[in-house]
Amino acid sequence: MLDPLDALDLADDKRLVIIAEGDGLAAVPAVRDPSGRWRRASAGDGAAEALLRVLAERPGSLTRGGFTIQSWSRRTALGERAVGVDQTNESVIVGDTAVVKWAAHLQEGPHPAPRRIAVLRDAAFTGMPAPWGLVTWRPADGEETLAASVDEYLPGAVDGWTWAVDMITDAATGDRRERAVPATGKVGRLVAELHAALAATVTVASPEDATRWRDGALAALEVVCTLPDSVSVAMARDRRGEIESILKRLGTLAGTPVIEGHGDLHVGQVLRSDGRFVVTDFDGNPVLEAHERMRPIPAALDVAGMAQSLTHAAIVAAKYTVLDPDVLAEVDALLRRTFLDAYAAGLTELGHADLYRPQALYPFRMQQVLREIIYAARHLPRWMYVPDAALPALLQEGDPS
Repeated sequence: MLDPLDALDLADDKRLVIIAEGDGLAAVPAVRDPSGRWRRASAGDGAAEALLRVLAERPGSLTRGGFTIQSWSRRTALGERAVGVDQTNESVIVGDTAVVKWAAHLQEGPHPAPRRIAVLRDAAFTGMPAPWGLVTWRPADGEETLAASVDEYLPGAVDGWTWAVDMITDAATGDRRERAVPATGKVGRLVAELHAALAATVTVASPEDATRWRDGALAALEVVCTLPDSVSVAMARDRRGEIESILKRLGTLAGTPVIEGHGDLHVGQVLRSDGRFVVTDFDGNPVLEAHERMRPIPAALDVAGMAQSLTHAAIVAAKYTVLDPDVLAEVDALLRRTFLDAYAAGLTELGHADLYRPQALYPFRMQQVLREIIYAARHLPRWMYVPDAALPALLQEGDPS
């Protein structure tokens, strides 16, 4: 028996409901059984199909109570099957055509995804699964957050932590790089197109913005230095002054162009489907407070996240396959360079070269490694081998700018 805090009727016997779950809230589908009681719906109960019909009935924006429905589609589909629950969403595929994501762990608002997806769609950006619609919810005493989304379903899509690791492994085995280089170039071009599409949101960083980036990065270093020992924690303590000097450069970025960027870009946010790469998940960085996720960022922050994640994928590849360390290091450097060159060339070709400041790349990469250390220590200890290898490599590499 459900005890909803709010509900959006999708059909006579189907609803999207907001419920208390654990220590937070969840937006989940509900169905009424023959006795008249409401229960949580499962794939096959038709709630996802009903949401598609609601979107198809009235493209545009419609508010019903605390809910706002934004639709860009007149399409419907039948047949539901579950995908599963990730850290944020419970997903259902409908008719092998659309994927409905219910916010099984409702984020505190404001939520960045609705506006960013709308901006990208208005700019005719095709490097993401085509959005069909969104449902947002605003509590009486709070700010709007994302309750459900519907996107194009991409059959056979492969997550970036799979395709990137496989690609790097193949490139470093027998020195086969003929596939990896063009693929990485495509990803660089994709990120350039993403930022060009988001250029409509461009503003200029204030001195306060630059101070906040610097202080946030230094705070991450402070946290790392208090963590239990690991290779990377010990190195951060030993070379703290050097790392502080790198991070303090973020305080010089006043006047830098900023955009409402992705904010949490890494290979895991890029799917590969039939040779095509697409960006997903515009929820912002989950380690930041809600209002922080909404703030504009330098394009270099997204670029640094993707570039550093290529190194992390190489570290993962080395853990599961016997690879020549020298060849792997060569491949890692080559693919990062390929990504960065393709990104810069694409941004220039699209007329937005001024968005990217390469001098911010290295300190943002350093910040990302520090965040990986904190994440591993607090949530996923088995991931610590990645920053344990990444921090020494990044310090040895030095700042090429």
